[in-house]
Amino acid sequence: MKPGAIIPSTAASLTSLTVTMAVMCYLACLAIGALILVDRAVTSWTSGLSREMTIQVRMMRGTDIVQEVEKARAITAAFPGVVSADILDESEGAKLLEPWLGTRSLEGLPVPRLIRVVSDTANPPNIPALEEALLQVKGARLDTHQKWEAELTRMARALSAVSYAILLLICVSAIAIVIFATRAVLQANRHIVDLLHLVGARDSYIARQIDGRFLRTGLLAGFIGVGLGLFTFLLLGLLGGGSESGVAAASRGLLFSTPSIAIWSYGLLFAVPGAATLICLITARVTLMRRLGVAT
Repeated sequence: MKPGAIIPSTAASLTSLTVTMAVMCYLACLAIGALILVDRAVTSWTSGLSREMTIQVRMMRGTDIVQEVEKARAITAAFPGVVSADILDESEGAKLLEPWLGTRSLEGLPVPRLIRVVSDTANPPNIPALEEALLQVKGARLDTHQKWEAELTRMARALSAVSYAILLLICVSAIAIVIFATRAVLQANRHIVDLLHLVGARDSYIARQIDGRFLRTGLLAGFIGVGLGLFTFLLLGLLGGGSESGVAAASRGLLFSTPSIAIWSYGLLFAVPGAATLICLITARVTLMRRLGVAT
C-alpha cells in the first residue's frame, strides 16, 4: 500500500488557508485590474489632450466676431506644426456650457467662439510663437490643456500608488496567514512530526513532505482568485449593456482587447497564482524550518 501523506489534504488549517488565500488573490486581481484600467484611461486622455488645443475668441466691442474667428483660424492653420484648425459651431460651444449653465441661461450671453486645433505630435508647433501670432486677433486666447493633463497625470499617480499599497497589504496579510496556518498544521500533527524525529527523519525531509501541500494550496487559491476576478470584470461588462463609456466599457476593454494588450493584461492577472504559490511555499518552508529547529 502507498503510504499516506504526513499532512492530509482535508486538514482544517489547509482548507481555511485555501479559502483565505483565494479571497486575497481575488482582491489582488481587482487591484491589478483597476491599475491597468487607470493606466489605459489616463494614457488615452492625455494623448488626446497633448495633440489638441483650443482657441477661444471672445466677443469684443467694435469688432466683427465672425471676421476675427476666421482670421484666427487662418493664422493657426498656416502655422508650422498644425495639422488642422476647425471652427466649431455656436451650438457646439453652447453644449460645452450646458452642464453648468443649462440651455435657457445661455440665451443672450456672449459665448466665445471656439476653434479646435490638432497639432502634429512628431513636429509640434511652437506654442509661444503661436500665442504671439494670435495677438493679431482681438479677444483670442490659446488653451493648450496642459493644466488638465497635469491634473489627470497627478490623479493617475495617486490611484496607482493606492493600488500598489493595496497589493503590498495583501501580500503582507497573505504572509501572516500562511505563517499562522503553518504553525496550526504543525501543532495539529505534532505527534506525527515527533514520531518522524524518533525514527531519525531530518527536518529538511519533513519540510519537503509538507511543502507539497502548501504548493497545491497556493496554486488552487490563486486560480480560484483569478477566476473570480475575471468573472467580476465580465459581469461588470455585461451589466453595463452596450454603453461605450464608464466602468462597463472599461471592463470589456480589459477582457476583450487587441492581442498585444491582452497578453500584457492577462499576464499580470495570471501572475497572481504564481505569486500566491511562492508566498505559500517560501513562507511555509521558513516557518517550518524555524519551528522544527525550535522543537528539536
